Amino acid sequence: MTLKEREQYLLQKIRNGDIRAYDQLITPLLPRLKRKAMSMITDLSKDPDLDSEDILQDALISGYKSIQNFRADSGIYTWLYRIVINKAKDFRSKTIRQNEIPISENEHLIPDNRMGFEKKLEQIEDQEYLNKMIESLDDIYKEVFELRFYERMTYSQIATVLNCNVGTVKSRLFKARELLKHKFI
Repeated sequence: MTLKEREQYLLQKIRNGDIRAYDQLITPLLPRLKRKAMSMITDLSKDPDLDSEDILQDALISGYKSIQNFRADSGIYTWLYRIVINKAKDFRSKTIRQNEIPISENEHLIPDNRMGFEKKLEQIEDQEYLNKMIESLDDIYKEVFELRFYERMTYSQIATVLNCNVGTVKSRLFKARELLKHKFI
């Protein structure tokens, strides 16, 4: 049974009321979905692990409630991924409105003595700088960049998630790289 056939089989069981089939369908997707939720909220959350779990649970509940409307034009992962993104955006908006922006999560890092204090500090600073540069991108470029390089999605998967064509994805990714190159140098 191919992955697509397994997905269709489980979807049919879910639509017929089998709750365990939903668990079977989503279990392999959970780590990637949680990583996406966490990547979108880490800078605003006091407890990113807990908050990303909450976002993921909300997304999975929403997905289950609306599974009857899932058309299977794209894969279940792409569909749930989009729900997670929307829930994470809601969390970000709510947190920003409440002005609950915590201190940077990297301030507690202790340099690894095996690498040498200066080298470790330099790596942390470079990573922080790159993260700031990525965060400074316009949302349309940042989202494509993260989907491609952090989530390792194909161009067609990204196009499905963002509801645009593959050419648009490629041009936005090119623009994101160019912007980062100019900012990082």
